[in-house]
Amino acid sequence: MGADLARLLDLDLLGLFVKEESLLGLASLPFIRELKLLGGGWRQLDFDQLSHDLEVAAKEAERAFTEAVKALPTTCRFEVVKGTMADTIASISRKGDIVLLFREPESSAQGESPALLAALNAAFQCSAAVLLVPPQIARQSGAIVAIATHAQDPSIEAASAVAAAAKEDLIVVDTFASDGEKRLSEVRMPTGVRLRRISANPHRPINASSISFALRQISERLVVMTRGDDAVPSMIASMRYVPVLVV
Repeated sequence: MGADLARLLDLDLLGLFVKEESLLGLASLPFIRELKLLGGGWRQLDFDQLSHDLEVAAKEAERAFTEAVKALPTTCRFEVVKGTMADTIASISRKGDIVLLFREPESSAQGESPALLAALNAAFQCSAAVLLVPPQIARQSGAIVAIATHAQDPSIEAASAVAAAAKEDLIVVDTFASDGEKRLSEVRMPTGVRLRRISANPHRPINASSISFALRQISERLVVMTRGDDAVPSMIASMRYVPVLVV
């Protein structure tokens, strides 16, 4: 997904493999044990084996990254860093960047792992945009959807840029009062982008369920929305099986 977006928007791409120092710290403690499945039972966590496993995983991640970006014309690089995912995101992300995070299989907004929750929190606290990718993606083509809370919502401009690059229609789901329709019609669209408007009930709370209901007859490939309730984008990605870009 990261390579596809980089190709679509002509973006540079940075792949990161984060070696969690806390894992190595745990492995050095003599009373820490691990449970080996399939009859392995409990045993002391092996520091050397864990270090080796992380090295192997980093090399496999780099090979996968190199394969995914080999046809991209933009600058692509891969780095291995030590620390935590949350600290890494906080330290390197800048305005104009897009931080891509994959949601875990079989997870919900209440059931993410602590590590992913920390990474999500760090991403939403930084000035970069955040792209949440579900474990399974429903489709590779379709309309680009902007969830707008007002007529000048930044999600509209971001979604229209993606729609123009992807040569897809733009659908704006507006959640504001009826007088917003006239103001929305004044928003300038890139050449070639067809705009369609869907009105959501402005008197109902805006949550993942109401947005999913508004999109029930839409086959979108990407949802764009602005920051708000941090749990909503993750839930939309899970419910709609499409990436959600938070700007």
